[in-house]
Amino acid sequence: MQFSVIYCVDVPADDNILDFAPPNITDWHETEDDDQFGFGHPEGCWEGGHHRKWCSILTREKFKQFVEHCGLVAEDTETMGSLGVPGGDLGWAPAISFTSVDSDALKSAYVTPFPKTNKQPLDRNDWIRLRGAVLAVYGKQRNSRPCRHVCTG
Repeated sequence: MQFSVIYCVDVPADDNILDFAPPNITDWHETEDDDQFGFGHPEGCWEGGHHRKWCSILTREKFKQFVEHCGLVAEDTETMGSLGVPGGDLGWAPAISFTSVDSDALKSAYVTPFPKTNKQPLDRNDWIRLRGAVLAVYGKQRNSRPCRHVCTG
C-alpha cells in the first residue's frame, strides 16, 4: 500500500518551521511557504509566524515513520477529500484527516491510501472499509504535551 500525503504546518514567529518538517525531507515536495501564513492566527506569538505545506507518496513503512515522527493521529471526521492528490488518477480523491496533539505547532495532513488491488476503480464500500482500517491503525490517541508558548491575542 502507498499513501498520498498533503502535510501542513504553522508555527509561531520564534520557532523554526523545519523542527516540524517530515522525516526524510528529500522525499517531499514543498508546495507552500511563509507567503501563505496568516489565515486564522495573525496575533500574539503567531504574528509573523511560519507556514509550510509538503506533499509526498509514501510506502507503508515511511508513512508509519512520518505519522510517529510528526505525532499525527487519524480523525474520525468526514472530509471533502483532496484536490490534486499526488499519485491520484483524478483531480479529486477521498482523504482521511490527520491532526497533531503537539500544541507547539498547528499540524495537519490529508491522507489518501492507495491499496494494491486488481479492482479498479474502487467503489464507496471499498473506501469505507479502507478508511476503517486506517482509523483502526492510526486513530489511537497519543499523549499530548503542554504548550511551551505563552501567547496573547
